Amino acid sequence: MGRSRRIYLILMLLGSLILSACSQKQYDLIVNDTEEANVEQLKEKEDKEQPNKTIDELLAELPEPTLTETEFIHASKGIYAGKKYENLSEEEKSKILNIFKELPALGETPSDQEIELYWRKALSLFHEDYPSPEDVLDKVAIEALGNPNFDDEENIFKEQLNVQILLDSSGSMGKIIDGKTMMNIAKDSIKEFAASLPEGANIALRVYGHKGSGSNQDKEISCKSNELVYELGTYDADVLKNSLNQIKPAGWTPLAKAIEEAKKDLSSYKSDNNTNIIYIVSDGVETCGGDPVTEAKKLAESDIQPIVNVIGFDLDAEGQQQLKDVAAASKGIYSDARNGQELKKELQRAETMARKWEEWKTDAINNVNSNKYDQFLKNIPSFSIDWSRANNNEDMNILHLFSDLRDHEQISAEARQRLSDKRRERYSLAIEIGKQIEKELRKLTEEYSENVINEIIQKYETQVDRKNP
Repeated sequence: MGRSRRIYLILMLLGSLILSACSQKQYDLIVNDTEEANVEQLKEKEDKEQPNKTIDELLAELPEPTLTETEFIHASKGIYAGKKYENLSEEEKSKILNIFKELPALGETPSDQEIELYWRKALSLFHEDYPSPEDVLDKVAIEALGNPNFDDEENIFKEQLNVQILLDSSGSMGKIIDGKTMMNIAKDSIKEFAASLPEGANIALRVYGHKGSGSNQDKEISCKSNELVYELGTYDADVLKNSLNQIKPAGWTPLAKAIEEAKKDLSSYKSDNNTNIIYIVSDGVETCGGDPVTEAKKLAESDIQPIVNVIGFDLDAEGQQQLKDVAAASKGIYSDARNGQELKKELQRAETMARKWEEWKTDAINNVNSNKYDQFLKNIPSFSIDWSRANNNEDMNILHLFSDLRDHEQISAEARQRLSDKRRERYSLAIEIGKQIEKELRKLTEEYSENVINEIIQKYETQVDRKNP
C-alpha cells in the first residue's frame, strides 16, 4: 500500500506540472496575441489620426517656384545655397536623400503633380541668393560719397574719419569654412582691412557674445559680454593683433546691446566734424531678447549720423532677414558674405570709402561724384556676373540632385527627364531676367547719370515692382 500510494502521488504531481505548463503556455499565447492585437489597434488608430498627406497637401507646404524678377530677388534662399552639391559631405547628401524618401517615389508614369512636388522641394533646398539691382545702387552710392549735393548729412565727408567694427563672437562663429573657423576668417579680414586705412583715420573694435557658452546656464553672462577691445584711435598692428587673439567664439548673440554700445562709443564724435562708419559682422540673429532693429533706428537718428554697413556672414534665411531689417532701420547697406573671400570683399568697401575720404581731405579731387557714370557702368557687369553665378550654381546643384535620386531609385528615368526639362526651362528664364535687369540699369545710367543717387533710386522704383522681402 505504501509503495502504491507513493507512485500515485508522484503521478499526480507530474500531472499537475504538465497541466500547469500547458496553462502557462496557453496564457502566454493569449497575452502575446493580446499584445499583438493592441499594437495593431494602436497602429490603426495612429493611421486614422495621422493619415498620409495627399500630393495637394504636400504641395501646399512648399513655396511656388519663382518666376519673376521680384520673386527671384526676394525669395528665401535654400539651406544649401552657395554650396556645390558635388562637394557636400556624404552625411549631407544622405540627409537630402532622406528628405525625398519621405515623398512618394516617382515611377515610370509620374503625374504632373508628383513632378511638381519634387521640383518645388528641390528649389526649396537649392534656391540661390540672387543679387538685387539695389546692390548696384548701393555700390554707386559708396563711390559717390563726399558729394556736397547729397541730401543725407552722413554721406558728406568731414574732417575726421572714424571706423568701428562690431564683431559677433558667439559660439556659432566657431563653424568651419574652407578649413578655418569663421572667427579666424573674420579676424584675418579685420587685420587686413585695418592695415589699409589711411593715415589719420581712427578705428575701433567691439566684440559681443565672447564669454560663457551656448548653454542656458551661461546665457546671462554671455548676453552681458560686450566689450570694446580696441578703443577708437589710430591703427596699431600689435595692439589690434593682441586684442583679437584674446577673442574666441563662445556664447549667445547680444546684437542689440552691441549696437547700443557702439552709439555710446562714438557719442563724442558728432557728425559736424566727423565721418563715422560702422561695420556690423554677424552670423546669426539676436538671441538675448534685445531688439536690434529698434537700436539701429536710434543709431540712425543720433547726432553721430553713422554710415552703417551690415555683413551677414554665412547666414540662414531668418538671420539674413533680421540683418536686412537692421540695415534698413539704420539707413545702411546690407551685404551677404558666405566665405572669407566674400567677407574681405565687403570690408574693402570701407577701404574704398576711407581712400576717397583721404583724397577729399588732400583736395586730390574736387567732386567725388563726377565719376558716377563710370562707376555705374563698372558695377553693372559685376551684377551680371553675380546673377549668372547664382543661376549656374543652382542649375548644377539640381542637376546633380536628380541624378543622385535616380541612382538611388527614388525616381525613374522618365521622371528625371521631365524634371530636367523643368530645370532647363528655369535656367533659360533666369538668363532672360538677368538680361532684362541689366538693360534697365543701363537705361537708368544713360538717363540719370548726372543726377544724385537718390533720384536714380526713385526712378528705378517707378519702373520695377520691388516688393519688400
